Amino acid sequence: MHRLPRLNPRLWRAALLGAAVVLGHAWLLQLAGRSPVGGVSRPATVVEVRLLRTPLPQTEPAAVAPAVPVATRPAPAARRSKPLPVQGNPPPVGALPAPAKVPGPAANPPPTRVPPSSDLVFVLRSGAHSGEARLSWRADGERYGLSLHATLPTGREVEQHSEGGFDAAGLAPLRLADRRRGRDVRAANFQREHGKVTFSGPRWELPLEAGTQDRLSWLVQLAALVGGGGEALRDGGELAMWVVGARGTASHWRFEVRGLQRVEIDQQEVDAWWLVREPAHPYDLRVEVWLSPQQGHWPLRLRQTQIPGGEPLDWLLQRSPPGGSQGS
Repeated sequence: MHRLPRLNPRLWRAALLGAAVVLGHAWLLQLAGRSPVGGVSRPATVVEVRLLRTPLPQTEPAAVAPAVPVATRPAPAARRSKPLPVQGNPPPVGALPAPAKVPGPAANPPPTRVPPSSDLVFVLRSGAHSGEARLSWRADGERYGLSLHATLPTGREVEQHSEGGFDAAGLAPLRLADRRRGRDVRAANFQREHGKVTFSGPRWELPLEAGTQDRLSWLVQLAALVGGGGEALRDGGELAMWVVGARGTASHWRFEVRGLQRVEIDQQEVDAWWLVREPAHPYDLRVEVWLSPQQGHWPLRLRQTQIPGGEPLDWLLQRSPPGGSQGS
């Protein structure tokens, strides 16, 4: 009789455990297939998920300023700039700020008396160097023309021409043309019908007020004011005007009358009114003028000095203009 092989105890335990697992699953499947009491099948449970919206707490809206229409929004105020230096080489045109607004004219302009047509020759001196300037003035009572041709002691040539008419304040320039050696002509245009001054270089404009002069006509205007013999023509009096340059500069020139002085011309001593304009800002001009009633109120001497550090430039009259004067 054959004896059955003896199994390993570990294999028996594994076999029994596997059988138990199979029987357990079979029993669970049998329970799941049974119907509930009463034979009514229970519907599958449906889970409904709803999103609940929780209202946020109500808050007061922030106050909002009403919108300002663009057309009524105030424009920022223009920044006023100080007058720029007018002596020597000016800075590049693009670097120049717009000049300050010229104040309104005086209610009663001082009287003027324009000198007669004349040709004047000046010797220019600066230190040990010298030059020459020729001034030509033509006036017929309605229009004027004023030309300057100068060779400065530095050798630089300057050519200026001013033209215009006359009004209650004296000379009324219409155009100033300024040519310097090696540079193009620059011009200041006095558009009196529009009440403004425009320039051929800078794009800004200046308001045109009564009595405003250009960088050449101011000399004749000063002679006309002294010739008018107003109340300012006394020791301590003042004569003032705005002066516009062809390169867009504008400065207020206020001359103080500092009495009569003796000036030598053609080896003769002549009485002349001494007028001084002090600089308004650094690197501005100090201007001294000696005007003689005996010489048609033309300058016997003119001195220009840039403050600080400038070498004085003296103008000394060499050819005396005829006496007398011509009303405007």
